[in-house]
Amino acid sequence: MFACKSASELKSEQYFVEGYQLYTTYCANCHQTDGKGMSNLYPPLVNSSILDDKSAVACIIRNGMKGTILVNGKEFNRPMPANPKLTEIEIAELVSFVSMKWGKDSVYTPIEAVQVALKDCKAY
Repeated sequence: MFACKSASELKSEQYFVEGYQLYTTYCANCHQTDGKGMSNLYPPLVNSSILDDKSAVACIIRNGMKGTILVNGKEFNRPMPANPKLTEIEIAELVSFVSMKWGKDSVYTPIEAVQVALKDCKAY
């Protein structure tokens, strides 16, 4: 006997798969396919505390980031380019993927949360 999945579980799977495709296209070159970053150049996403703040992640994906960032006890100072052409749903899928893959989340990030975050972005 098989149990049916809830709408939330199905949405989480959909966002994860779509987010993976977007990550491969836009992020993996620097952050690598395993999320471990690139030596002293680009920070890892694995176990990164930045993933605890989904609003910040959404804003950084959209607007990029400049300056020094401390990740897992190590400083990185390479700029991350902005992705202004990504849609809100694509950003939600990316945030969902990285948060579920390397963060502490097990459910997707709703587009509504990303829309609110993007309205209130601060500079990173």
